[in-house]
Amino acid sequence: MKFTSILLFIVLILTNNLEAQVRHACANGKIRAHKNVLKKTRAGAADNALMSRYDVHNYHIDLEVENNSTVVAGSGTIGLKLVEPSDTICYELNGQLNIDSVLVNGVSVNFVHLTNDIVYAILPGAMPAGINLSVQTFYAGDASVTGGAAIGDGFSTDSSPTWGNSVTWSLSEPYSSKEWFPVKQFLQDKADSCSVYVTTSNSNKVGSQGILMGTDNLPNNKVRYRWKSNYVIDYYLISVAVAQYVDYTTYAYPAALVNDSIAIVNYVYNNPNTLNNFKSRIDSTAMLVEYFSEKLGLYPFHTEKYGHAMAPFSGGMEHQTMSSMGFFNFGLIAHELMHQWFGDYVTCATWSDIFINEGFASYGQYMAYEEFRSLQAAQDFMEDVHDDVMDQPGGSIYFTDTTNVGRIFSGRLSYDKGNAVIHSLRFELGDSIFYQSLRNFLAAKAFGTSDILDFQTSVEATSGKNLQDFFSQWVFGEGYPEFDGLFWTDGAQMFLRVTQSASTTTTPLFKTPLEIKCFYSGGDTTIKIQLDQLVQGYVLPMTHNITNIQFDPNNWILNKQGSIVRNASAIAVGTQDIGERVAIRVYPNPTTDLIFIENKTGQEAAFSLYSNEGKLLQSWQSRTPVEQLDFSSYASGTYQIQVELGDEMFNEKILKR
Repeated sequence: MKFTSILLFIVLILTNNLEAQVRHACANGKIRAHKNVLKKTRAGAADNALMSRYDVHNYHIDLEVENNSTVVAGSGTIGLKLVEPSDTICYELNGQLNIDSVLVNGVSVNFVHLTNDIVYAILPGAMPAGINLSVQTFYAGDASVTGGAAIGDGFSTDSSPTWGNSVTWSLSEPYSSKEWFPVKQFLQDKADSCSVYVTTSNSNKVGSQGILMGTDNLPNNKVRYRWKSNYVIDYYLISVAVAQYVDYTTYAYPAALVNDSIAIVNYVYNNPNTLNNFKSRIDSTAMLVEYFSEKLGLYPFHTEKYGHAMAPFSGGMEHQTMSSMGFFNFGLIAHELMHQWFGDYVTCATWSDIFINEGFASYGQYMAYEEFRSLQAAQDFMEDVHDDVMDQPGGSIYFTDTTNVGRIFSGRLSYDKGNAVIHSLRFELGDSIFYQSLRNFLAAKAFGTSDILDFQTSVEATSGKNLQDFFSQWVFGEGYPEFDGLFWTDGAQMFLRVTQSASTTTTPLFKTPLEIKCFYSGGDTTIKIQLDQLVQGYVLPMTHNITNIQFDPNNWILNKQGSIVRNASAIAVGTQDIGERVAIRVYPNPTTDLIFIENKTGQEAAFSLYSNEGKLLQSWQSRTPVEQLDFSSYASGTYQIQVELGDEMFNEKILKR
C-alpha cells in the first residue's frame, strides 16, 4: 500500500511537470535560443535615429543554406522609403558575416560594417524624403553567433535527438534577425511583404512564409525554393527551415470562406515514423483554424496558408503562416496558431507589451481545451496556471527592462499571468462582449501593432465599461488577493462578510466580481457579487439553509481562499443589501417536466441553460416575473441554469428525473 502511494505521488509529479513544460514550451524555446542575453549589444541611439529616417516596404532574402551548416552565402535586400532626407542608410547585420558589396538601386556604394553588427551604406549624396530605395547586401560566412556580442543562436543547425534528422533553422525573436539577414529591427515598422529564396541540396525541402511560388532545379544537384508572402510582416516573424522533410498538407474550411479552404502545409521529418507519430495531432490544426476563425474573425492570412516546419528545439515559434515546431502537442499547436491573430496579425508595439502576444496565445490553449476536450480539462489547465502564478507573491505582467530576454518571455508572468488575466477579463465582461471586444480590437489594429493601453481603450469602447481598475491591478499591478469569509444563514437569507488581503503591498486592493458557491443539503447554487472594499458585508436572499461556501469555484480570478467560518456573528456584518439584484428562485428542483424561474427584480435578465458537460442548450432574455422552462424533452441528469442581472449572476443546478 505504501509503495502504491509513493508510486502514485511520483506519477502525479511527473505529470504536472510535463504539463508545465508543455505550457511553457513556447517560452522555453525562445529563452534557450537567446541564452547569451547578457552579452547582447543593441543598436545605439544614433543608429536608431538613422534607421528612423526610412520605412521598410519589403525584405527579399536569397541565400544558399544546407541542413547541416550555419554557413550562408547570398544577398538580402531591404526595400524602403525615406521619410527624412538622408545620405546614409543604416541597418543591422551580423558582424561576423563578410559583406562583399552593397548595391543601392542596383548601383554599388561604399559601406562600413562594424563589429557591433551595424552597417552604413553611404549614398552618393543626400537623398530627399519620399524616395524609394532598394538596398541589396551581398554577404557570406557563418551566421551562427554563440558568444561575443550575441544573445544566442538566431540561426542554428542541429540533429533531432529523437528522429535523427539534421535541420538548419532560424528563430529570430526578439533581436536576432540580424544574425542571418540585413534588417531594421523596429517592431513598429512592419514590412509590406517578404520573399525568401533558398538554394540547397535537392534532397532537402525549405519552409518559409507565404506561398511556395516555385522550385527551380539547378546544376550540381541543387534546388532553389521561392517563397513569397504579400501580407504585412514584422521582422522577427520571417523564418527559414531546411531539412529532409515530407510535405503533409491538410485543409481547413472556416465558415466565413464559402466554397473555399485554407491549406495547412506541414513540413515533417522524412523519418518514416515521425509523421505516423504526430499525424493525429497535426490533423487537429484544421479544426482549430476553423474554431479560432469563428471566435476571433477569419484566419488573417487565409489567401496564403498556415502550417508547421519541424526543428530540433524545445518548443514552438509563431513564424507567420508557418510556425516552427520542436514537437506536436495539442496545447502547443493551439498556442502557436493563436499567435497568428495575437502576435502576427496584431503585434506588440514594444517588447514591454508582450502580453498582446503571449498572454493571448496562452489563452488560446484554454479555449482549445474548453471547446475540444471538456470544460473540466480547461478548468484543470487554468488551475495549473493559477498555481504557477501564485507560486511567488509578486510580479507584474508589464515591465520596462526589454534587454532581459528571460523577463520578456517569463513563463510565470508573460504567459501564465497573462493567460489568467485574460480569463478574468472574460469573467468581467461576459462571453458575448468579451469575444466581440477581441474581434473589434483585431479589426481595428489589423496588420499593425498595439500596446496594452491601446487594447484597454478598445475593450472599453466595445464594452462601455471603465476598465481602469481592472488593468491597474491585474496588468500593471502585482500579486493577487486572498479571501476570508464569515457567513450565517437562517434559510431565508445569508449574511456574509468577505475580507481580502493582498500578496503584495504594491496592489493592496482588488476590485473584482467574485463568484461564491453556496452548498446546502442535496445541492449547491452559485451567486456573483462585486468587491470594491477590503472588508465588505452582504445580505443575500436564499431558499436553502447554506452549510458552507467556496470562493471562485470556477477559477475565474487569481486568488487564494483563506478561512471560511460559519457563525451567527455574521448577522451583524451584513451591511450591503444586494437582495434585490439577486432575487431569483428556481423551482421545483428536482423536476420531471417544468421549471419555473422567478425574477423579483423587474429587470431584464439573460438566461442560459447548460448541460452537465458545459454545453449551451438554450439562451434567451426576458423581464417576465416568472419564466417557464419545459424540461420534458431533456434526458434525465443534471443541468445548470444561469441568470445574469447586470453585473450579478445566479447559477443553480437542476436535477431532471
